[in-house]
Amino acid sequence: MNNKSDRGIKSGWLKCLWYMLLAFLLTGYIVVPFFCTVIKAFETENGYGIGNIQEYLSNPNQLRVIGNTVLLGAASVLVCGAVGIALALYMTFLAGREKKAVHILLLSPMMIPGVIVVIAFNQLYGESGIITKSLEYLLQLTEIPYRFQGFGAVVFVIAYTQYVYFYLNVYVALKYMDYSLIEAARGMGASKLRVFADVVWPEILPAVLTSVIVTFASGISSFSAPNLIGGGFKVLSTQIVRSKANNHMEIASVQVMLLFLISLSVMLLIQFYSKKYGNARSFRAVSAGMGKKKGFFVFLCRIVIIVQIVLVILPVIAIVYLSFVETKSIMTMIFPRGFTLENYLVIVEKGRVLKPIINSVKMSVMAVAAGLVLTVPAAYMIVRRGGRWNAVFKVLIMLPWAMPASVVAVNLINAFNHKSIFALNQSLIGGFYILPIAYTITSLPLLFSSNEVAVQGINKNLEEASRSLGADMFYTFVHVIVPNIAPGIMAGGVLGLIRNIGEYTMSALLYGVYNRPISISMVTNMQEYKMGISLAYGVIVIMICYAALGLIFKFDKERYF
Repeated sequence: MNNKSDRGIKSGWLKCLWYMLLAFLLTGYIVVPFFCTVIKAFETENGYGIGNIQEYLSNPNQLRVIGNTVLLGAASVLVCGAVGIALALYMTFLAGREKKAVHILLLSPMMIPGVIVVIAFNQLYGESGIITKSLEYLLQLTEIPYRFQGFGAVVFVIAYTQYVYFYLNVYVALKYMDYSLIEAARGMGASKLRVFADVVWPEILPAVLTSVIVTFASGISSFSAPNLIGGGFKVLSTQIVRSKANNHMEIASVQVMLLFLISLSVMLLIQFYSKKYGNARSFRAVSAGMGKKKGFFVFLCRIVIIVQIVLVILPVIAIVYLSFVETKSIMTMIFPRGFTLENYLVIVEKGRVLKPIINSVKMSVMAVAAGLVLTVPAAYMIVRRGGRWNAVFKVLIMLPWAMPASVVAVNLINAFNHKSIFALNQSLIGGFYILPIAYTITSLPLLFSSNEVAVQGINKNLEEASRSLGADMFYTFVHVIVPNIAPGIMAGGVLGLIRNIGEYTMSALLYGVYNRPISISMVTNMQEYKMGISLAYGVIVIMICYAALGLIFKFDKERYF
């Protein structure tokens, strides 16, 4: 009896200590940095006031930047939604024996960091790109047929990289539909369009709304595409980096507040709409089928799928191919020739060139490990215990979901450019650990969501059996819960690792001489006309990411297939 009581006291103390640690970290690295940015935005030469905000909003050029940001977010949602939902419907109802292979190809863009995609698209469709020059030569034009720059080019790149959110969420939602409803509607003479509007759409609406939030936030925070191919199309994310580079942190803080308010407003609006209209879900999975898979419509759909697959594969092929040719050939020929291993040898043989890869992998692993330490126990406590305080912790963990990457970075700059109690009385800016911290913050919502779903899938009888045998909550969590949710933990961790390895926006704001990541080295080499090395970096990252994709499929087959 005493042993059981002692275990209960120990478990209680451990739970208390963990809550204190979680509160300390969430407050110190999410809440306090945000308020530091708010204070900075109101800081003027004469004290505190709204002068910075008034000055910024009174400038027509800055208002145009805000409008461009909202426009980019809306366009990202519309284009990615149309592509992603269409692909999910095709793969659910019309795909044949090739379904698994096509599904893997359609998911692959989420494995390739955005900065690599932008570089690849620039090599294909840019002013001296392979496809651009090929069309100019074949059509015997006196000038290039188009300019891969500006708003259209940015949306095109975002559509390639972000449609996966809509595709995967809707595809998973369709797996849990009751397809007898579709058969009943068709039996009553409803057209395919009517079946979609009255039966399918209400079922996938929650997944669509979730995808809208993620895609809009991703669109307005996009930095790689607007920075590298945006031309005169300026958005808040690029202007924030420029303000920081010019040491105008007050203006950067104003821009960060505006970007955060835009993201938060849309997220709250969509969540309100989701609660009001998006609660209809069916969890009865029945095999899908829409009758005959022949006819002009199906043929047209397959043509569209082929085009999409080509668009998915082409950048990867281009990166791999160009990484094995000389930079001089890349810059001067339509189809570069001259096979060489020099680009890879430079990376492997020179420690200075290899270090960014090591830095990125190291920092990403650190971020995922720290994120899992926080989110696995948090997911268990929030799902199983509930309560007001757990609800507060969940809001804080998920808050970075509404914070674009540039917002997180500027918040950290404002909070840790001087000594802070939350950094053991150290200044973190310019040091190694600021980037892993930033990666951890942005990974929290992803990791928590994955772990929350995994915990919800655990049979409560396992816990009750453990408790009935005398195990306390801590022992049950370590020896029963964690082993059973390990696949979900690993799948979320690997996905977080992939997102962090090629991260560019926060890296551009926070990197220093000690933590230079691979994304910065890729862009720097490209700007220094060392294109071969930049593309070789890209191939290495793609190889790491595709290996990780295999692990995700292994650990979480039910979700992805």
